[in-house]
Amino acid sequence: MNQRRVSPMSRRTFLGRTAALAVAGRGVYSVLEDYPAPERAYAANPTRRQEQYLVDGLEVILDNNVAVVIPPIYNNVITAKLAPGRIRNKGSLVSAQKRVEAALARLEKSHPATAAGLTIVVAWGLPYFREYVPGPWAARGPRDLRLPPGPGGEQPFAILDAERFPSDPESVVLEDNDVVFKIRSDSASIVQSVEGPLFTDPASRAFIGDLFQFTSKRVGFLGRGFGTTSAAKALALQAGVRGAAAIPDRAQLMLGFTSTQPGALGPGNIPSFETLKQRTDQYPNGYFAHGCAMHLSHLTLDLDKWYGKTYADRVSRMISPSTAVPPDGTVTVPNGPDQVATRAQVEADASRQRAGHNSLLQLATRLPADELDNYRRLRRKGTAVPVREDFNTLDNPFTWYRDASGALKQPTPNQPGLHFAVFVPSSGAFHAARRAMDGLLPDGTDLRRQYGLSDEQIGINSVMQATHRQNFLVPPRNHRSFPLAELL
Repeated sequence: MNQRRVSPMSRRTFLGRTAALAVAGRGVYSVLEDYPAPERAYAANPTRRQEQYLVDGLEVILDNNVAVVIPPIYNNVITAKLAPGRIRNKGSLVSAQKRVEAALARLEKSHPATAAGLTIVVAWGLPYFREYVPGPWAARGPRDLRLPPGPGGEQPFAILDAERFPSDPESVVLEDNDVVFKIRSDSASIVQSVEGPLFTDPASRAFIGDLFQFTSKRVGFLGRGFGTTSAAKALALQAGVRGAAAIPDRAQLMLGFTSTQPGALGPGNIPSFETLKQRTDQYPNGYFAHGCAMHLSHLTLDLDKWYGKTYADRVSRMISPSTAVPPDGTVTVPNGPDQVATRAQVEADASRQRAGHNSLLQLATRLPADELDNYRRLRRKGTAVPVREDFNTLDNPFTWYRDASGALKQPTPNQPGLHFAVFVPSSGAFHAARRAMDGLLPDGTDLRRQYGLSDEQIGINSVMQATHRQNFLVPPRNHRSFPLAELL
């Protein structure tokens, strides 16, 4: 591998690049401290699973007689590029690999891998694989077996460049970060106790901040809702967000519907590269087996417009025009295998100039038939494959970020939005789902063109727009730190 050297970084430059992580104020988010964390078990199996994206011991409650998972309350996301000023060869990369793994293990050992404890997801972008480990990536990177082969006969990688979708604005930024750290916990103090030692405190034995040039910090939270007044509503009201008063008191998310039903989320390790048959080439012993693809985006929300619609209209748009409307104010509408829309229902809805958000997605994200996976577990027809993590935010787009020139930007505060992450077996699977959300079905049918549908008529597209997108690879735990560096 060629060696590459640029001018060393001065202490002043380094401090300028890391200080923003520590100084970002809590602002309106301090309201969250008034809400007690869910009562649930703290302890768990001390052995952490290879699947970084999984959280142990998640609480499940019933709401409207539907099972609902209560995920971690806080979700902080740090994106970065590798720091300039260093030689990038096998020796330096393997050294960084060992440092990062030792640092993460040091911080994790004090907490179980539960929502009450701590889980960290480290994911890597295509710029890292292409620039720093191109040879091992070409040889060991996961291949998507469901996409047509390229000109050379090889299957495309299971991680693809992010793309703009039909309902995306032209201004959406397709990011090029090398790495993202996703830190999750019920406890704000636990999250802070990880960020400081890792990224901003050079005296910490876990410090790795000098290895990276940080590009953004994103703060997300999941409103508690259900048995308590919604934190999403309380924060939105304090921030003076238009439409905030209409958010249901029991809602997890600002759009007023529950997103964490087990029936609508991929069970267990189903999103992993190797789990479902003929998704990728990682079964049984691929380097990235027990890993998955991840899409990360930021979405703005127009609450005033959304809550200007009737509750029945919101149900129709969020779920399906065919869904029986529950009592006004219901936040959890069944969305399991028994509620999966058929292709005929979706076509009938489109012919009446309306398409539901969930019903469109179901055509791309649910198993179309019973399937025995590679672990000989029967996955029933209608089972969801993606594992989503939707988190409220009041930052537009992020708590802070650096623009293309490297200048630090403080974005517009107190703007309703969503940080969206989803774990899937391949970027191609996510792209197919996201196109379906716009009426472009996996079999190539274009409902937009066939029935003359606009964004206003398709699901929630008219009240939600992306500002940033990027696809990442989530390695298994044993390869989460500078993957493939040891194979150079």
